[in-house]
Amino acid sequence: MGFLNVNGRAAGVGVGMGVGALLAWWAWRRHRQLDAPTRWEKVGEVSELVIYPLKSGRGVKVTEAEATQYGLGVDYLEDRSFLAVNKEGKFLTGRQLPKLTTVVVNLNGTKVTLEAPGAEKLELDLKNVTRAAKVTDAVVFNADVRGFDCGDEAAAWLTNAVNDGVVEGGTRLLYHGNLTRDRKAREPAYYSFSQYKASDKVLYADTCAFMLTSETSLADLNSRLERPITLDWFRSNIVVRGVKEPYDEDDYAFVRIGDVVFRRLKPCDRCVFTNVDPEVGKKCEDGEPINTLKKYRHVDGPEKLQRTWAQKPVFGVHLGIDACGKVCVGDKVEVARASCNPRWKYL
Repeated sequence: MGFLNVNGRAAGVGVGMGVGALLAWWAWRRHRQLDAPTRWEKVGEVSELVIYPLKSGRGVKVTEAEATQYGLGVDYLEDRSFLAVNKEGKFLTGRQLPKLTTVVVNLNGTKVTLEAPGAEKLELDLKNVTRAAKVTDAVVFNADVRGFDCGDEAAAWLTNAVNDGVVEGGTRLLYHGNLTRDRKAREPAYYSFSQYKASDKVLYADTCAFMLTSETSLADLNSRLERPITLDWFRSNIVVRGVKEPYDEDDYAFVRIGDVVFRRLKPCDRCVFTNVDPEVGKKCEDGEPINTLKKYRHVDGPEKLQRTWAQKPVFGVHLGIDACGKVCVGDKVEVARASCNPRWKYL
C-alpha cells in the first residue's frame, strides 16, 4: 500500500517533466524497486500483540489489531496515546515513576477505564475530555507535543496510584486526541540511521511506532539470569514464536506479516527502564537484566555504535511501517535479511 501510494504520486508529477527530470525520476523509482524486498523467509509466527495505551503503563494484549502509521490500534485503543506529565508539562515514565508500569488503561468505545493495584477503578469518557478542550503543551525527549488534559479527577487518581511524593505537584494525564498526528519518529542523537523516513510517525512513543522481539531471544537471556523475566519487561508490540536462533532479529531489514510490511529502523538499545519489574512496579536493585545483557550482547556495527551499545545493550528491533493493515496472533512472520543487501545495513 505504501509503495503504491508513493509511486502513484510520483507518476502523476512525471507527466509534465522535462526529459532530464523524467530520467532522474525513473532512476529513483528503479532504485526503490531494487531496494524493496523480493525474497522472503519464514522465521516464525506472531505469538503476542501488545498495545501500550499509556506511555510506561501496562500493556493490553490483543488477538488482532490494525498496524497503522502510529502503531498498533484497536478502535480508540492506540499505542502510547496517553501520557503522564508533571506540572511543567514534562513527560514522566517508569524511569522516574516505576509504579506507572502497573497502571492499566483500557477503552471500550470512548469510555476509558484506569486501574492500578490498591486504587479504585476510575472511568472517564473521552468525549467529555475532548469537549472540555483543555489543551496542554508538553515535552517528550525535547519534542514539543500537545494533549487534552483528562481533568483533576484523573490527575488525583494517577498521583495517588503512582507518585509516592516523587514528583512535586503531582502528575497529570494527557490524551493525544489527534493533536499529535504530525509528530515524526525520533531518530537517536548518537547515530544517523538511514532507514528512517519522513513518513515514520508516533504519538507519544520515544523512537518509533513498533518494537519486535522473539521468544527465542528471551529464552537465551533467561538461561543467563538467576531470576527469569518475561517479555513484558521489554515492552514489545510484536512477539515472534518459533525463531530458530536467539537474536535472529538483529538481521531483519524488513518484516512481513500478512499484507503488512515493516521496515527496520534500528536495533533497540536498552536503558535502565528495563530494570523495572512491571509486575510490582519497582526497580531491581541487582541491575538486571541490563547488567547481564552488557556482558554478552556485543552486536556488530560501526565503532560509534559499538561504544553506545556497550552501555545500552541491544534487545529487539525498532520498526517503521511501509504497508499498513491487520495483523493477528498466529500470523506467519516473514523477513528480508539485512545481510542479503548492503543497502540495508546501518549505514
